[in-house]
Amino acid sequence: MTRKLYDEDARLLEFDGTVVSCIYDEKRKCYDVILDQTAFFPEEGGQMPDRGFLGEDPVLDVKLKKAPVSFEDTIIHMVRQPLDPGTVVRGRIDWAHRFDQMQQHSGEHIVSGLVNKYYQYNNVGFHLGAEEVTLDFDGTLTLEQLRQIEKEANQAVKENFPVQISFPDAKTLASLPYRSKIDIKGAVRIVEFPGYDICACCAPHVQRTGEIGLIKITGVQTHRGGVRVNILCGDRAIADYTRKQDSVSSISVQLSSKPDLVADAVEKLRTDNAKLKEQICSLQAALMQEKMNALPLPCESRHAVLTAQSLDAIAARNTANQLAEQYEGFGAVLVGNDADGYRYVVSSRNLDCKVLAEELRNSFQAKGGGSSEMVQGTIHTTGKEFTKWIINR
Repeated sequence: MTRKLYDEDARLLEFDGTVVSCIYDEKRKCYDVILDQTAFFPEEGGQMPDRGFLGEDPVLDVKLKKAPVSFEDTIIHMVRQPLDPGTVVRGRIDWAHRFDQMQQHSGEHIVSGLVNKYYQYNNVGFHLGAEEVTLDFDGTLTLEQLRQIEKEANQAVKENFPVQISFPDAKTLASLPYRSKIDIKGAVRIVEFPGYDICACCAPHVQRTGEIGLIKITGVQTHRGGVRVNILCGDRAIADYTRKQDSVSSISVQLSSKPDLVADAVEKLRTDNAKLKEQICSLQAALMQEKMNALPLPCESRHAVLTAQSLDAIAARNTANQLAEQYEGFGAVLVGNDADGYRYVVSSRNLDCKVLAEELRNSFQAKGGGSSEMVQGTIHTTGKEFTKWIINR
């Protein structure tokens, strides 16, 4: 059994531990070190492990090895250099990383507790990663409902009350209305945010709620019959706000709009862009019609090819189909230029376009495919060479 010093003091940053064993892990190419006691929190309950050093050697990972019969857990530290059993080694915890984890996890407890209080939904999944924090609930929530949860969660931060951690006896535990995702054997560690949440949890937490800082819900989406909620707390929330503020400021400058009106400015830009696309499509259609009018008559040529520097995919397919209706052979549309290559669309009512696509691959290393009625893809050749190749078939 490894004594879990982080259970006793989440702010313990240095400790001395005696090496119980040190075994080389061939798969991971590192040494698995077990100490008689440790302040390193292992990867557990959806949370990343602590970072830091054993002696001067960085700790690569920290894993928990459960012992279901005796309930005596063993914590494994993975390092590059071997340590002799029986020696004492000094462990040092990366406080910035630990405190970040504490802020996120404590904020998650308050949010989950409030969701359970008001909607009776359970937190059925939790992930605390390097950048993302997600909470999965077994019921649906709207963004408006979550904003009210967020408001009350930040009220808990303002109240700055102490977080209570205990290992109650069996009788006391049976009387507590605590949350837990799993059936826990042995001693149960209870983390309580009075008035907001009471939950079985193994992780380090802040001493007072004010240390969490800002709690911000950044997103919600449906997930497995319920919802997945994204949150950020403390320094992460501030950094996220700063990034978004910088983005809004940049957009406001580019659109000559006040920061709080950029959404309206973007919507106007989107509407104007849609109108311009309609005008471009109309002009492209008129131009393609002019080009079709200039083509040899169907009685003069079996095939027809039109080229354009710019044409959207739908217009190109429509034009190829229109040519196929008029000409006995292939109706082809080539979009692009000689330097960068072309997109091609070829249609026919009488010939097999799939055979043509194979010949294009053999002759020009063209890419693409389709059906017997239409093929499309990309090709690197000149417009004149492609046109000549089609017309002379």
